[in-house]
Amino acid sequence: MFRIRLTFIITLFIICQNILAQDQFYINNNSDKYVLSFKMVNNLMVIPVEVNGKKLSFLLDTGVSNTVILNIQVVDSLKLKNIEKIKIQGLGVGEFVDAIKSTNNNIIVGKNITNKNHKIYLILEGGINLSNRIGEEIHGIIGGDLFKDFIIKINYSTKQITFYKPNTYHYKSCKKCELLPLSFIAEKPYVNVVANFSDTISVNSKLLLDTGGSDALWLFENKEAKISVPQLFFDDYLGQGLNGNIYGKRSRIKSLQIGKFELKNITASFPDTLSLSQSMRHFSRRGTIGSETLKRFYLIIDYPNKKITFKKNSKFFDEEFNYNMSGIEVAYNGQMLVSEKVIKDFQTSSGNKVSNAERGITIDYEYGYVLSLKPSIQVTDIRKNSPAELAGVQEGDYLLEVNGKPIYSYSIQDLMSLFYEKEGREIELIVDRNGYRFSFNFKLKKIL
Repeated sequence: MFRIRLTFIITLFIICQNILAQDQFYINNNSDKYVLSFKMVNNLMVIPVEVNGKKLSFLLDTGVSNTVILNIQVVDSLKLKNIEKIKIQGLGVGEFVDAIKSTNNNIIVGKNITNKNHKIYLILEGGINLSNRIGEEIHGIIGGDLFKDFIIKINYSTKQITFYKPNTYHYKSCKKCELLPLSFIAEKPYVNVVANFSDTISVNSKLLLDTGGSDALWLFENKEAKISVPQLFFDDYLGQGLNGNIYGKRSRIKSLQIGKFELKNITASFPDTLSLSQSMRHFSRRGTIGSETLKRFYLIIDYPNKKITFKKNSKFFDEEFNYNMSGIEVAYNGQMLVSEKVIKDFQTSSGNKVSNAERGITIDYEYGYVLSLKPSIQVTDIRKNSPAELAGVQEGDYLLEVNGKPIYSYSIQDLMSLFYEKEGREIELIVDRNGYRFSFNFKLKKIL
């Protein structure tokens, strides 16, 4: 089944260099490994994390080195310790944002991985609401702090992560695998790959390994490195950072070579230079490999020994690299009052109430209506000259119906899957715009 590709990139530049001793995760009960199931949402891994006794949901993200809480609504119940106010900045157009650093926190990942002295960052303002964008409750992000203490296998097919103790793990011989070195800059993992732009232009590139970015590939324009946007592209919304939206150009390149594996006709996004100014200043990287690419492999990510193993995942490897053909980005925003028709009671033709329909007896149904609150889904961004914009859809519109079904019968994932589905698919929208209803029709159109 096709899955949606939303992009969320959070790269923190922490204005603080304190390193705490014994901030370490370990497997309880002297076990050598621990298997954790994850929920796969928009190519992203969502895992259960308990913070000081409070059960939360976090993204597992190699693109961040620290643990970050984004949802300030849960702050009062977290009992954060040793609080210090700081400033941070991430990808996206905007200034530094206020945050809090807290130490000596008790963390439990799943049921059997513990850290009793963990450092956490809390975004106070200007952060991003991943829950509204993804449609799944997300309280924070955990990454390098967890990866550094284990050898970690990721299986996107079974939706399982296996944590191994580094000193007891033994690599098996694998002819179908590709073992590549990892390098680290600012505690983040990088892998060397080859981006083939055409038959004559190939670029060796050091790319950030980013399980928290759901796009396939980001490349940073660089004339000296011969990284430039192909002739066929369109301007697009790429995602959201800590302090603003990220825009850029979306295109395709001939292929991406990861060791002996070649991913053909891969979508590639080129973020604008304004969004990348801080990132380029701090990190000497050429781009990012996201989960739309990584899910096509079984992965063994080995921070302690600085290496990564790729093995083809036949379930996803040959999937086409797709994108949002509608031009619409949506998010939950508020609630709407809806009236739903329900069966209150039913009777036989003789007037006797029955619990089940009986053969040969006419059943008269008595209907009623129930008022309830449902999440509202709003158009948050719309691509210029896209099918939706040309049909008349505008940013700020609230969706009421999609293809004849009420909007509350869809999840965010359902909608985005529909918009990625196939060229020529007809989409009919009924929207609310400032209290007025409008109807729009358009067909999905493939540009790349």
